[in-house]
Amino acid sequence: MSRRNRRRRPVPLSGIFSADVQVFRFYPDGTVLDVLVRPAPRPENAGAIATWLRREVRTPGVHTARYEQHGKHVAFTTRGHVRDEEIEVRGTWSKGQLTLGLARRGRETTPRRFARLDIPRR
Repeated sequence: MSRRNRRRRPVPLSGIFSADVQVFRFYPDGTVLDVLVRPAPRPENAGAIATWLRREVRTPGVHTARYEQHGKHVAFTTRGHVRDEEIEVRGTWSKGQLTLGLARRGRETTPRRFARLDIPRR
């Protein structure tokens, strides 16, 4: 089989991503942490966020969920931060770009691109 015809395995989703105040931290094992951060985080905040947004530490206001990744498609269900309601999250992870749409009570938001907040290496 030629290189061109081989299917590439999708790169596991991992890292901290934000769009406005919504922040998700994905782990390759399927765990996702969900939190709102005000003011909206900037790339230089990634190190500070990584120190407290960890799955090993229970933090008030941080929801833990399990995501599924099938090829470039990503989906999970989390809880709302303002109202305690189920939020369905669906989108794509492809070529380093994460785009997610949220739906509550059957109403979907316009999908948004989530920027990766690169965690500084020590």
